[in-house]
Amino acid sequence: MARYIEEVADVISDLNPDFEVYVDKIPDETIDDVHVTQVLLTESLMENELYGDMTFNAIDAGVDIQIFYSVDFTGDMQLTEIKLMKELEARNWRTINSEPHYLDLSQTDEQQMIKNIEVRKVIEIDV
Repeated sequence: MARYIEEVADVISDLNPDFEVYVDKIPDETIDDVHVTQVLLTESLMENELYGDMTFNAIDAGVDIQIFYSVDFTGDMQLTEIKLMKELEARNWRTINSEPHYLDLSQTDEQQMIKNIEVRKVIEIDV
């Protein structure tokens, strides 16, 4: 797992220890468990930045955060997301996009609420 994706995963896990956080893919054995909140992290951007001395000196890294709320979730979704975005902002992650909640219509019996957030951070490199 990329170090910057791991940083986002750590923030989510620290704020919400009962959320299951996955990178790139939710395992087949847990993907249909609608009774736990799952978070899927994927890389959304990796661009060279801060050019100088004939080279790039930073990476603009992006992470897509997709939250699949448990059907048993009793907390305030908006407050949960605001706390997450504020904590990421404190660690220099910018919220680029925060889409409206929507229902997972692929589920027939119990439908999970889903939230998508994209964050980005310029990471200076030392190589």
